Formats: sequence, structure tokens, C-alpha cells
Amino acid sequence: MTTKAKHIMFSYQWNSSILVAKIYDYLCKTQSIPVWMDTHGGMTEYLSSSMAEGVENCCVLICFLTPEYQESMNCKKELTYASQLQKPIIPCLLGSNDKTNKWKPSQWLGLTITDLLYLNFTKINDENFEAKCRELLDKINSVVGNSSSITFESESKANSKEEEEEEESDEEFHSSTSPSPSIIREGPEIKNETLNLTSQTYSNEGDSFIHLRNQSSEIECNQDLYSTNNRFFNSFTLSRFLFHNTNSQESIAVLSLSAEYEDLSKDEEKPTWIPCQIKINNNEQLIQLDPNKLFLCSLTLKIQLTGQPGVDNQHRFRAHSLLPQPLRLRIRIEDTQMKHSSLIIEQINRPLILPTQEKLIDKFRLSLLNVLGFVSADDCSTDIRYFAFIYHFNDPDTDDPLIKFIFGCDLSGFRFSIWDKQKIKTLGKQAKKENRTELIVHEDIYSSIINCVALFDERSQLHGIRITIKTKTSQTVQIIPLRPDEIFEKHHIF
Repeated sequence: MTTKAKHIMFSYQWNSSILVAKIYDYLCKTQSIPVWMDTHGGMTEYLSSSMAEGVENCCVLICFLTPEYQESMNCKKELTYASQLQKPIIPCLLGSNDKTNKWKPSQWLGLTITDLLYLNFTKINDENFEAKCRELLDKINSVVGNSSSITFESESKANSKEEEEEEESDEEFHSSTSPSPSIIREGPEIKNETLNLTSQTYSNEGDSFIHLRNQSSEIECNQDLYSTNNRFFNSFTLSRFLFHNTNSQESIAVLSLSAEYEDLSKDEEKPTWIPCQIKINNNEQLIQLDPNKLFLCSLTLKIQLTGQPGVDNQHRFRAHSLLPQPLRLRIRIEDTQMKHSSLIIEQINRPLILPTQEKLIDKFRLSLLNVLGFVSADDCSTDIRYFAFIYHFNDPDTDDPLIKFIFGCDLSGFRFSIWDKQKIKTLGKQAKKENRTELIVHEDIYSSIINCVALFDERSQLHGIRITIKTKTSQTVQIIPLRPDEIFEKHHIF
């Protein structure tokens, strides 16, 4: 059976991304089934239109159910939209990370899948992984059609009768002059320099006998998972904070406790201090200190910001890019003697682990000789780097040379496309038939951010690819030369 839909769609929450990515690889690589998989599980607002297209163009949606999936507003939108469009849905129950908790879908999720039989993936492991994937594949076939196999439209295989009847050309690739590599960058890059990770220490100031001291080994940072009306909180927790009554004769209490943070957005030379929320996590209403006594507690400061929180743990467990670095926090008290103390604490973000060509070479265990190009552009509003990485390799089973395009915005999840010799010949025929020197390719991958155009010479021979990555703050346009005659005809082995 042939379906007009372009792909299968995976709907999942990012905590399940490692397992879902393995299932993705199995369906794509071993079964040649095109799967649409967003590497952030539907977390980012600016990819919402792309996700809507993913749902609209799928022949079946597979949702991977966990407690986090049920709590995710974006996962709810994906699954509800698919249900509204009457798309076939296959639920796969992953369950809770706590295996003693026999979690089952409830609330909106239970209602949405109430009439559906789910596949039980709660005990999936390395030994039964392929069996579980085959079980899923059988379910896909039974949902989409009664045939034993499914043929999908994809970039590398054409299904139309016209192409089946078209005579295959035996013409091999000709040597051609590749375009000169070029790169144009516009906009800022993420400031990810390695700051001194030992923050500056400040002394207690003021005339109060109560002295303040921070003994936390580090400041624990967190951002809200979602924004409300485009506003969210960035919190900073001091797990060991001391109040010390240095008066050896009198008991003193803290009358008021307040906090503020340093703002450099208007004038770095003349910073302003902006009040923020502060909470004692020990649920103490009043700090009463006997003579020469200490009070140890945990404090959390919360700064409200306008915008969107980080898209994953790496970006949420830090001070947001809207805040200065280093970030200075000041805690103030007034005591029952109407005296005051204050302490400044400095927070410094650790560098982000951003995708680079070197990191991708190491991750995929490549030689630099395999690499054809790396293109990236930063979105400084979210501290995300989008990239395209191109390399060639030999198929481990057939030894055929292939070109692989990898697209992503972190080092944990990717979308990719593989071109073989036949794919490039098909593109050349299309360029010749349409009398064009440029063809848009990979249009279904990060379509709102990444644009890829295959470049052809006067003989319709592929000789390069132009990649444009445009984010909210930056843009990169780069031409990468491609020489199919060298990659495919000489059949180098790496």
C-alpha cells in the first residue's frame, strides 16, 4: 500500500529522547521508513508551526507515554491536534522512571487514548529492543493498511509510475569545477567564554550584630519549565546560608529580609539594583537568634523575567541570558534593633556545551578527511546553536559510498538525511528537466530555520550546496563544495 502522507511522527517528552532516538534509528535505517522527530519533543515556541506541519503531514502519530508527557503542554497540543485531524494514533507506554510506580495515563491523556490499545514498552531493554520495534512496525502496518509492508514517499525513493518507467541513465559523474567555499555571517554569537569559575567573595556589610554568610558550595539555578503570559521565574537557591548573632549579651531577631539583583542593561557603569523575591526554605516565620548563636537555613531568590525559559536542562539550570554575567545578588536584613546588614553573592554560569565541528567529529568517530562541511548560526535570545554537518562514509554493509547530512541544535538528538549515488543522479535529472541550477532540498527539516539548496553546473552536475541558517538574532549563509566524482567514482574507503 502506498500512502500520500510523508512520514510517521513521533510525539514524546524530551526525558525519553534517548530511547525514542534509538527507535527512530531502527525504523529509518533498517526499515527505510521516514520518521518526523523533533529533537526537543515539542518544547520550543518558535518551532510550533513546524510541529503543526509534522502532524498535518503524518500518516500515523506514535506517542510515547510517560508522566512527564502527560504534564507537558506542548505534547498535549501535538496529540490533541492529531486527534482533531483524525490521524491514526499508536500509544506506546513507557511508564515512570520509578519502576515501583505502575503509572497509567489519566486526565486529558487518558481521555484522548481511552479507545486505543497501547503497546507496552515499560520493560524494553537491549535484549528485547528489536522484538519491541518489530511489534511497533506490525502495529504501524495494521493501522495504515492491511499489506505486510508500507511504502512511503521519501527523498531517496520515488514511487510515481513516471519515474518507474523512466530509463535509468548509465552516465557516470563528470569532473566539474566546484564553487569556491564562501561564508557570510550576520548577527551576534553566543557569549560562551570560560569565566573564572571561582566567584568573587564579598564580606558582610552594615551595623547590625547579625552577620550574613553564604556557605553553599554552589548556587543552584533553575528556570520555570514554561512561561505564563510571556513571563517566568529564574530562581537561585543557597542551600547553606548562615545568620550569626555576634552579640554575646543580647538576643536579636530578624525583622525583615529582602533581596535584589544587579541590573546592567541600562548602564554598565551605573548599575541599578532591582528587588526580587526571597524565601526561607525552612518555613521559618521569624529568625530569633540567642547571643552568639548561628542559624543555618536554605534561601531561594526568584527573579521574574519577560521572555521564554531555557528549552532543556542545560539551558534551564543557569542564569538566563537576559541576566548579566557574573550575576550579583544582594541579601539585606533589618533587625529588631533597627540596624542593617547586607551580603553580596556572585553567581557565574558554567559554559554551555554547544555543538561544534570538533565535537561532532568526536561523537561520530570520524576522520577530518570525511568532513565536507559544518555550518552554524546562534540564536542569542535562547542560547541555542543550530547547525548542519555534512560528511561522507562507506556503508558498513555494502561498502557503498554515501553522503550524510545531520541537522540539530544540540549534541543529544539529530535529524539526518543520506544521499547515495542514485539520489544525486535523480537530483541532476530534475535540475536538467526543469532547466535549473538550484534545487531546494531537505525542506522538511527545520524548515523555518534551515534552508538547503543544491547547486548544479551547466551540465546539471551537482557541485555544491548552499546552506542558510537564520535564527531570531543571527544568520549564516555558507556554500560547501561537493564533488560526487571524487566521493562516488573513486570510491575512497575511510
